[in-house]
Amino acid sequence: MLTKEILEARVKTVYEQQDKLVSAWKPFIGAVDKYLQKTADREMNVHEKRNVAQCLENAVLDSGLRSRARLFEATTEDNIAFLGVQLPVIAALLPSLVLNDIAVVQALDRRIGGVFYLDVKHASAKGLVDADDTMISSKTGHVTSESGRRYGMAMVDRELMAAGDGNVTGTVAYNPGLIQLDQLTLVNLAGTVVATCSSTGVITGTGVTGTITAAGVYDITIGGLGSVNTYMTYFYQYDLPTDANGERDGVPQVDISVTQETVTAIDFPLRSIYSLGASLDLQKAHGINLESEITKYLGGEIKFTIDQYGLGLVDAAAVSDDAADAPTDWDGQVQSGQEWLWKKHEIMDRFEEASNNIFEKTKRAVGTFIHCGNNVARVIKQLPDFKALGAGKTVPTGPIKIGELNGRTIIQNPFKSTNKYTMGYRGDQYLMAGFVYAPYIPLFATPTLITSDLMAQKGFLSAAGFKVINAGMFNEGTITNLGV
Repeated sequence: MLTKEILEARVKTVYEQQDKLVSAWKPFIGAVDKYLQKTADREMNVHEKRNVAQCLENAVLDSGLRSRARLFEATTEDNIAFLGVQLPVIAALLPSLVLNDIAVVQALDRRIGGVFYLDVKHASAKGLVDADDTMISSKTGHVTSESGRRYGMAMVDRELMAAGDGNVTGTVAYNPGLIQLDQLTLVNLAGTVVATCSSTGVITGTGVTGTITAAGVYDITIGGLGSVNTYMTYFYQYDLPTDANGERDGVPQVDISVTQETVTAIDFPLRSIYSLGASLDLQKAHGINLESEITKYLGGEIKFTIDQYGLGLVDAAAVSDDAADAPTDWDGQVQSGQEWLWKKHEIMDRFEEASNNIFEKTKRAVGTFIHCGNNVARVIKQLPDFKALGAGKTVPTGPIKIGELNGRTIIQNPFKSTNKYTMGYRGDQYLMAGFVYAPYIPLFATPTLITSDLMAQKGFLSAAGFKVINAGMFNEGTITNLGV
């Protein structure tokens, strides 16, 4: 079976297993979906449903309980209010985390799992490209050399011929079948031409003479170049060259491998303790269920903690040695004769510079989100291209998605330095991401325990893994003198 078919079959099997979990947890997933429609005016996508189902299954297995009813008590697809009380973390941690907009989200199926990286390598030596050199990597991006960019051509770029002066004979690596002999050149390492070839295979240059046949056999004398290496660049007919065993070997090969690093889920535990008397008094006086309110609050607090922890990891990566270059600072002070109406547009140039720096670093990624402090958000909101989201139906807390600017998601965080912003690339799938958020348990809630002193206790636990894959997909920018 071909590799492509094997991979497709494996992916199909994984999806089928995930969809079985979605079906098994349908009542809970339906409740989460309706809760999102009520609070965020959107439905869950298929990937979110699969992640939620996997995390619910993890909660059951990790707790050692076989009965879902005892773990989550009872719910129905129509009981949205109950979801807000008993399953707040499921609704909060998976579909509504701001991490969904900056990270690739993939649920773990065990507490210690793996983050996978795609690594594409050159399998064939060709010119300056050595076998096993990286072609495309999740962690380093695309090869940057000119020879690497020419690997997929019926051309050899700078094959080593001789080290220093003297007579050299031999046969080129990709032979026979040389074509366009008049485009064959001898060059130094920098690519500077030191000799050319005629259509009949006569090589001439300053201090260089020799011949080469269409079969690639050469006899060349080099003089006057000292100890400098001499290389040959040539075109060949890809279906003619043979290897040492006489087999066709004119098409350069790439090897695709998937490597992994370990990611371990981190626990996020909280508990509440309150008096039964206070709960009864609040219920009678105001009709408020204290247990419900505490559960909602703790669910929101765990969401807040996970968001801030993940954003903190991305921000740290954005200022690390491996990050893309920082953009030029933007000075918000209005100069003499200048109007704020036009001054604020200058920040757009800084954003494009930040995005281009990521592109320069990775050769395959541009900025897709901006995580910013309050002052930066203040400027962004005034730009004509900014598309704000609705205020929503819940009170905003912690980091929130406020809208889009030229296709980039804007996340405002009151806990981030007010004059700082992080530009980053989210990634479109698990193997090519800058940062991975891997939820494991969305919620483990203990039954409410009432002790002999009439104090009620309830515990909560969430768990998730985090991994920065490529810090080059992030950088940090600064604004100054805003309002001066």
